[in-house]
Amino acid sequence: MSDRLSGTCVFWGVRGSTPCADRENMDYGGNTTCLQVELPGTEEVLIFDSGTGIRKLGQYLHERHERLKGRIFITHPHWDHIQGFPFFKPLHQADNQFHIHMPVQQEGSCREIMSGHFGKTFFPVPLDTLDACLNFVDQQPERAAFGAYEVEYLKAIHGTNTAMYKLHIGGRQMVFAPDNELVPEKYRDSNRRMESIAKFIRGVDLLIHDAQYDLEAYEHRRGWGHSPWQEVVRLAREQQVRKLYLTHHDPEAHDRKLQQLDEYLRENYGSYFEVIKLAREGQTEKI
Repeated sequence: MSDRLSGTCVFWGVRGSTPCADRENMDYGGNTTCLQVELPGTEEVLIFDSGTGIRKLGQYLHERHERLKGRIFITHPHWDHIQGFPFFKPLHQADNQFHIHMPVQQEGSCREIMSGHFGKTFFPVPLDTLDACLNFVDQQPERAAFGAYEVEYLKAIHGTNTAMYKLHIGGRQMVFAPDNELVPEKYRDSNRRMESIAKFIRGVDLLIHDAQYDLEAYEHRRGWGHSPWQEVVRLAREQQVRKLYLTHHDPEAHDRKLQQLDEYLRENYGSYFEVIKLAREGQTEKI
C-alpha cells in the first residue's frame, strides 16, 4: 500500500450509553457511536459501530448512491453500539451488499447476536427480511486484509468481548476504541493488560478513545468499562500518539461542560499532540 494513501474519518455519533435528544447536547451531538472512514479511490463504505448516528449516515449515503457495498465493524453488541442498525436505510435496498463484523460473544456468533436483537421481543422486523445482501463475519483479532486496508483488534477492558479496532491504510494507523476502561494505576491488580493496550496504540496517527468520565466521576463508576479522560491523555502522550480524539461522551455532559473540557485540553496538552479534541458530530479528520 502506498504511503500517500490515507482516509478521512467522519463522526456520525459520539455519545455514550444512550442517545440524548436534548437542546443542551446538540452542539457536540446526541447520537450514539458511529464512525465512517472515507477511503480514496473506492466507493466501498467503511463504518465502525452502528449506534443511532448510523441512521443519518444511511440517509446521506442513500441520497448519493444507487448501489452500495461495504463493511460495518461493530466493536460489541451493547445497545448504544447497535441501536441504529435497523434504521440504516441502505440495508433496505436489494442491490446493496454489506459484511457485518463483530467479535464472537459468549452468547453466540455475530449472526446469532444480531438475530437475537431483531427477535420479536425487541424489534418488529426480523433480520432475515432486510433486503440487502448481508454476510455476518466473526471477526478475529489477527490482522486481516480487505483490499486497500487492513484491520486487527485488541480485546478492550469492557463488560463483554469488545474490540479496539486498528485500521491500517497507506502506512497510516487509526485505533478506534469507544468503549475501553483505562484503569488508573492505584486500582490495577496487574499492569499486563495496560501494557498490551499501550503497545497497541503506540505511535498511531489517530486514536479515537473512550473518555466518558473524569477522575472524580470514575471513582463512583469503576468497573463500568469506561475511562477517565486524564488516563487517556496520559497514555496517548506517553505512546506518542499523533492525533487524539476523546469520544463516548457521558449523557449528562452538556455542551457547556464539554466545551470547557475541549478548551482545557487544547490549552494544557495541545503542545503534545498535532490535534487533541473532543469528538463532535459532523466533524471530519484525516488519518
